Formats: sequence, C-alpha cells, structure tokens
Amino acid sequence: MADVKEVTIGVIVRPHGLHGMVKVVPETEDPERFRRLEAVELRLQGRSLGSFRLERIIVESRGLRIKFHQLDSLASVEPLRGAQIVIARESCLPTGEQEYYAFELLGLPVYTSAGRLVGTLSDVVPYPANDVWVVRDASGREWLLPAISSVIKSVEMTVPRIVIEPLEGLLDDSTSLP
Repeated sequence: MADVKEVTIGVIVRPHGLHGMVKVVPETEDPERFRRLEAVELRLQGRSLGSFRLERIIVESRGLRIKFHQLDSLASVEPLRGAQIVIARESCLPTGEQEYYAFELLGLPVYTSAGRLVGTLSDVVPYPANDVWVVRDASGREWLLPAISSVIKSVEMTVPRIVIEPLEGLLDDSTSLP
C-alpha cells in the first residue's frame, strides 16, 4: 500500500479564451468536487508552481474550465499548460463502504480464493465498461483482471490483501502460480 500524501485531480490542457481561463481534464469521477475547493497546488514536470486560489469553475460535459485568482490573461496562464492540479490526501472526498481510490489499492498483494499469491496490484486502468487491474508477480509477469464482482471477491484493507476468483483462462494455466 502506498503512503499517498497528495493526489492529482486534473490536468490543465490549454488556455481557454483571452481572460485567464484554462481547460482542464479532470482525473476524478466527480468534477463537481472542484467547486468545494478554495485552492490547489499546480505541478509541472514534478516542479511545484505554487498554490493557486480558484475563482471560477465551469463544469462541462467534456471537462472543466477554471479561472484562477489574479491570472487574468492568456499570457498569464499559458505557462500552466500541462500542469497537474494537486490536492492533499486529506482533501479527497470520502468513499463509501467497499469503495476505494485507486492509489489506496496500489501495492496490495493479490491472492486467489484458494490462497495462492498471484502478485501485487501495480496499476488501475480505467475503461468505459469497467476498470482493469494490472497485477505483476516478482518475476515481472503481468495479469490483467477486470474489476468486476465476479472476479474481485474482496478488498481487505486491514490485512491488507485483495482476493480474486479468476475466471477460466484469466490466469495463464500453462504455468502454475507460486
């Protein structure tokens, strides 16, 4: 399990208009959450650009438009192109029961319901139908697991571990698991 202190919730893709707005691709399922924030940190290529106060948020079907306080021109926001919008972990919205942020799951060991270790969850890839969980073993082999209830049987944060019931052919049967 990763000890995450900060979370990226969006990426500035480009300036929008002449008065300091930027177009943002949210990395959250709830873009409305931006309205509950007063300020965010911006990072560009791993370097902090500082804290920026949010002045105006417009939620659209394909993203957001954001106006930062005291950035009032195209020239003032052009250097923000590609910047990540980052918040402290404590500012994340609460999750429901049996709901988790992807970053909370990364690094958890994945076991079959029979108790065999498959590997460690290394990535969560979002797809329209369902997320796909990437599991890697110690030798670097990789399995792609659909994040559906018939495969993911439990996520146990106290143990910590993920238990799966692999569908036939989901795990390579030609090589036995450790």
